[in-house]
Amino acid sequence: MDPYSNPLLYSERKSQMKSLEPNLRVESATNPRDRRIACHEAGHLTVGRVLGATFGGATIEENPDLGFSGLCWGADFESRFAGHSSSVIEQIDELMPRDGDARNDTAEIYQHVFTRVVELTAGSEAEEMQFGDAWAATDDRKQERQLAKLIFSTPQSVAAFIAACTVEARAILHRHEDVLDALTAALLEHRTLDGAKIDQIISRTVTARQLEQEHERRRTWQDVLARANSFLREQHRA
Repeated sequence: MDPYSNPLLYSERKSQMKSLEPNLRVESATNPRDRRIACHEAGHLTVGRVLGATFGGATIEENPDLGFSGLCWGADFESRFAGHSSSVIEQIDELMPRDGDARNDTAEIYQHVFTRVVELTAGSEAEEMQFGDAWAATDDRKQERQLAKLIFSTPQSVAAFIAACTVEARAILHRHEDVLDALTAALLEHRTLDGAKIDQIISRTVTARQLEQEHERRRTWQDVLARANSFLREQHRA
């Protein structure tokens, strides 16, 4: 779901679920529904952080009253431009340039629309990568269209823009698949993560990747040296 939607009250929910955590962890790790929701929210988190978003937290706890099965939220519990309802977007639309107007003053909104739509598409793309399909994410799709309409004027251009953002989200997820997996596993284990824990998981995963890449470079260099020494020995024998 939208990473900047109305927030789950993390501290209250955490205390309520504390006594149930051991059983929930076992059930969540084997529950196909939880695995899918965790993957979806981890997709938002992974791509959002790559694009510079900050998060206050994420959860796979369902809240029927607010209408979500999983949720990520921003550090300030709201988006700068897009809120829980469409009213904020409608207000911004009134200020957007029309034909012939300069675009300089709205450049930040254009950039925001791009990064937010990429981030919104990432949840379903993560599901596609892991499960081969994605459940309907009505709220994500609605916000993608609303945001795209701020800068595009036809249904065709809106659809093409969202499709391009989807491709970009998929590329980011492939580059950071280890982060996606780590965040998915953490959500399944803890069910709710705060922003500091999310960043800690990402940092630890990226550090492990970099160490492995360095080890691989060293192994490759050792192979080069070994082949070079072997060649020199053969030359001396000749």
